[in-house]
Amino acid sequence: MRGKKLGRFLGAFVAVALAVGATSQSAFAGGAHSGKTPPDVPGFNGSTIKLGVVTPTSGRASIIGNPLTAGNRLYWEAKNAKGGVAGKYKVDLSVEDSRYEVEAALQGYDALKGDVVAFQQILGTGMVKSVNTRLKAENGFAGPASLEGLWVKQASLMPFGTPYQVAMASGLDWYLKNGGQGKKVCAMAQDDPYGASGLDGLTQAAKTLKVKVATTVRFATGSDVSAQVGELADANCDAVFLVVTVADTNAIATKMIGRNFSPQLLGQSPSWLAALANDPNNGEFYQEHYIWLGYGAPWGDESVPGMAKMLADQRQYAPDQQPDIYFQFGYGQAWAMDQILERAAKNGDFSKAGIKKASNQVGTLKTEGLAGDFKYGKSASDRNPPRESTIAKAAVGQPNGLQIIATNYTSPAGNQVKFKK
Repeated sequence: MRGKKLGRFLGAFVAVALAVGATSQSAFAGGAHSGKTPPDVPGFNGSTIKLGVVTPTSGRASIIGNPLTAGNRLYWEAKNAKGGVAGKYKVDLSVEDSRYEVEAALQGYDALKGDVVAFQQILGTGMVKSVNTRLKAENGFAGPASLEGLWVKQASLMPFGTPYQVAMASGLDWYLKNGGQGKKVCAMAQDDPYGASGLDGLTQAAKTLKVKVATTVRFATGSDVSAQVGELADANCDAVFLVVTVADTNAIATKMIGRNFSPQLLGQSPSWLAALANDPNNGEFYQEHYIWLGYGAPWGDESVPGMAKMLADQRQYAPDQQPDIYFQFGYGQAWAMDQILERAAKNGDFSKAGIKKASNQVGTLKTEGLAGDFKYGKSASDRNPPRESTIAKAAVGQPNGLQIIATNYTSPAGNQVKFKK
């Protein structure tokens, strides 16, 4: 009799234990998916998360904005196919054309702000700077499609990737170590906040490396650059660090060729487009004189897990997409936003305040080598961006028209770049 009772007791105990264990395993397997159910808020209706995009879809800068937005879209299409954020919330992008103009960007932001939980992308240093004033006042959150170092410590922004300042600093370090010692270093930059960012990195690096930037010229984007190129030629510059967008690169090269002026060009990442490598007029000039200062894994290197993931998604959902540095940025930027949204889902809060709270809980944004890890910490003041750069030269037949010279390049000058709070 006692044996039967003991057997029934043990049987009940095992059943309860198995049930508890199954419940625990289910909760553990859910990870971020097991959080509280988020209430509806502007931009979230219980099933779909809406994110805003303010980017140039027309005009001269659309050659950056369109592929970058395509990268955003690819990431979310692949994520949605797997269920979405937390396995159940699909993401939808709402896009407004900024035309790469501050006023149009502000109008686009105002048109979307009441219908999105956050902004996946706002493109352009000047545009982000203006919109950020409203973001801070309205408790909003946005991903800048700009590598400006000023965004690093801004709680209203989601910076991603190696900042311009670091890339320029490491570019100067690389140049000095590869034949540039004792040569005359100069700079040419857009006369706007974007141009100032690259010059800031170059200035900080010149101080660290004890090098003088002999001549610096500035220009308004889209303007005639004859005078500026003439000033650099007359100064006999051996190297010119370019802080320009690709919309102006060819005009600058054309003027340099016209002056029989062939310095080593070291261009900040937005100065390049794959088609320039075999441009019928200036391609040979680029192949001989252009160096790209960027970041991230080389397109096609599937030994890098993050690149392998992006290419697998690209082959499935965008098979016609060609290698593009801006597309790659857009994909990685969406991946970064996803990590914050996953945390917000776990918290059960997609409100604007909830998104910002989640950004202070992710710890480090990681894209498995597609870009460097960005440490976020517990507040914006704790953030520390990646310091790795990628350096390449113009080359026909290579992905993005670039032959990689160095990846994960770091330097004391790049490591010592400071970012304002």
